[in-house]
Amino acid sequence: MIRALLLMILPLPLYAQTGATAMFPPEASCFQRHYDAAHLAKHSQQQITDITLTPAEGQEVSTLLVVDISVKLRGKSESYIGSAYCEPDAVGLSCGMEGDAGAFGLALREDGALLLTVDSGGMSFEGAQDFLTLSGSSGDDRAFLMYPVAAADCF
Repeated sequence: MIRALLLMILPLPLYAQTGATAMFPPEASCFQRHYDAAHLAKHSQQQITDITLTPAEGQEVSTLLVVDISVKLRGKSESYIGSAYCEPDAVGLSCGMEGDAGAFGLALREDGALLLTVDSGGMSFEGAQDFLTLSGSSGDDRAFLMYPVAAADCF
């Protein structure tokens, strides 16, 4: 159902929709990905084990989309968080992290997935104890393919 709804909005330019509606139809409360042990074994430099992207609470109705991002790292139980402001561009959305903490792009895929690509300058997150910075030019944490998930299943 979610995939069909996302496929229906793909042909429409993101400019013609609100940012929240274009990326998060009512049935898709978040996009997320959990990387299993087999995937992580093949990508030994990948630090991220889980990533979730949600519209920020109280999302305004406009072409600007505010999102919250949460990531977890290998060997750590805490989450690292960040927020970003996204605007439509030629291929999807161009997003700048709050507090000049980097940038990334978002693009919907034909199968309903969302591809997050870290900008060459990287992006940073805040944890309870420390900070995390993902490089946009090296390592295995530069692109994340996430899938739409209903509210009850978002973690």
